[in-house]
Amino acid sequence: MITVFNRESLWIGSDMKRFNEIRDALEREHIPYTYKTRSRGGGWIGHGTVRGSLGSMGHSMDIMYEYEIFVLRTDLERARYFVSTY
Repeated sequence: MITVFNRESLWIGSDMKRFNEIRDALEREHIPYTYKTRSRGGGWIGHGTVRGSLGSMGHSMDIMYEYEIFVLRTDLERARYFVSTY
């Protein structure tokens, strides 16, 4: 089981295609992983968020989210190898 205490960050980025490629590689090699998604849509102003108040015009949808993939510390080197070869 992956917890905050036994995991290491393998990859952080905003490219969804690469995010899915890495997840596929980890699944193919039976390396357990977990991930976190962060919205980069803007902070709070008044009664809502910047994006909610002003919209997302002019912002690339590719960078609206940031993805982070975590693996067990014991699997980190093996995961880095398979991710780099894919």
